Amino acid sequence: MIGRTAVGFLFAGAAFAQEHAAEAGAVAGEHEGGHEETLAEVIMHHIVNTPLEHPLLQQWGISKAVAMMMISSALLILVFGWAMRRTRLQGAPSGLTNALELIVVFIRDEVAVPAMGHKWGARFTPFLCTIFFFILACNLLGMLPGSYTATSNLNVTATLALITLGLIVVLGLFEQGPVKYIKHMAGPPGTPAFIVPLVFVIEILSLLVKPIALTIRLGANMTAGHIVILVMVSFIFVFQSVWMGLLSVPLAVAISILELIVAFIQAYVFTLLSSIFIGMSVHSDH
Repeated sequence: MIGRTAVGFLFAGAAFAQEHAAEAGAVAGEHEGGHEETLAEVIMHHIVNTPLEHPLLQQWGISKAVAMMMISSALLILVFGWAMRRTRLQGAPSGLTNALELIVVFIRDEVAVPAMGHKWGARFTPFLCTIFFFILACNLLGMLPGSYTATSNLNVTATLALITLGLIVVLGLFEQGPVKYIKHMAGPPGTPAFIVPLVFVIEILSLLVKPIALTIRLGANMTAGHIVILVMVSFIFVFQSVWMGLLSVPLAVAISILELIVAFIQAYVFTLLSSIFIGMSVHSDH
């Protein structure tokens, strides 16, 4: 199985290199016409969220990130719909259905409940699972040659982080009450009056830093890996030597394998931090 996986990554790396070889030919053609595209322009073309070229999609404002999010959502609906239907027909989960169930149970028992308690952990397990699988699907689809990683766009990650921020504030007000929540922002009981304004400002800043950290961590990690892969493959064209592919392609494949691991880790980290931040809000003793 490991051998088949390695071969699959080699083919993926070869396809990735072939895609950029085609781009290099286009660049050469542009150079003959009087314009040479730089390496920075090639990299920015892959990591920047731009509108799709189809007129209908442009009319609706469908960019690369929006398209990949729509594809990710559709795939998740199909996969989980098929898994639920298979469970109803067979009675006991097996195969992919069992794997999905294991992940859901892990998020509930090891992420949600320890951070939020049994009451809120059980209630927010569906939300945390949605966040995890959506980010994971976007991360994995972004590794396909010619696709785009939606979670590398800060607009996408900021929106996910703002959803978490909204839950932090709303649930804090709901669970603790407006008065107690404001008092908690002003510091613990016994805080000197002249320090209260400073503590309140610090608490507001710490509240705002949480979604910023979620936004930048996910976006930066998913962008950095793709830039490294593009740079590795571009060595072939920068040095204009096929022999450079003996070095750059294996390195690009190795980084791709690392990116596969990072895709899972970043989805888990975002979900874990979201549960911790929400848990800190609903428990007044934190």
